[in-house]
Amino acid sequence: MYLTCDPALFQDVMILDQSVFFGVADIHDRHRDMRLDVDNMSYEELLALEERIGNVSTGLSEETIRNRLKQKKYSVAVVSQLEAEPCCICQEDYNEGEDLGTLECGHDFHSDCIKQWLMHKNLCPICKTTALAT
Repeated sequence: MYLTCDPALFQDVMILDQSVFFGVADIHDRHRDMRLDVDNMSYEELLALEERIGNVSTGLSEETIRNRLKQKKYSVAVVSQLEAEPCCICQEDYNEGEDLGTLECGHDFHSDCIKQWLMHKNLCPICKTTALAT
């Protein structure tokens, strides 16, 4: 058994079907706003986006940081000269007896530097893993 259809109707269906491939269907895309290409946005477009979505915080509260951040004192005797690198946040060298904050990944920073960082982002500035489990 063969089905027959009107050629004009078939042509209309093909035109509608092709519109999906050429982006015409995006007019009805409910999730269009979720698909932003921020890498190719101008500075003005990024500012407008910031105004639209507001401040999105991925940081931790002071209380969480105080309870979970491991603290220690910097000691030159413990660290070899080959390992001695400056704090990657402020780019200053560590001095004997300074307070350091140690993240779960094992990276150390000046205590004040990493506390400020963690209030904005709960990621290690070096390896980008979760800094402190919540």
